[in-house]
Amino acid sequence: MLNESFRDCKAIGGWMGAEAALEAAGVPADAPGVVLGDDGTTTLEEVGALLAAHRLRERFANGIMRCVPPRAV
Repeated sequence: MLNESFRDCKAIGGWMGAEAALEAAGVPADAPGVVLGDDGTTTLEEVGALLAAHRLRERFANGIMRCVPPRAV
């Protein structure tokens, strides 16, 4: 789920050891739109601000990869 959210250019937030989950999913912790905080409240505030953009297209601005549109269900 983390990898799919990352490829779909969605904001991702975590705290208290979330780095391990990101690493296991192959998501760089320092990528645009990835927020790692010390507590849930602060992290949620930062992720909430990013959600206004819906997608973080600058994550793949270098042209290596485009944001992938959501799959049809």
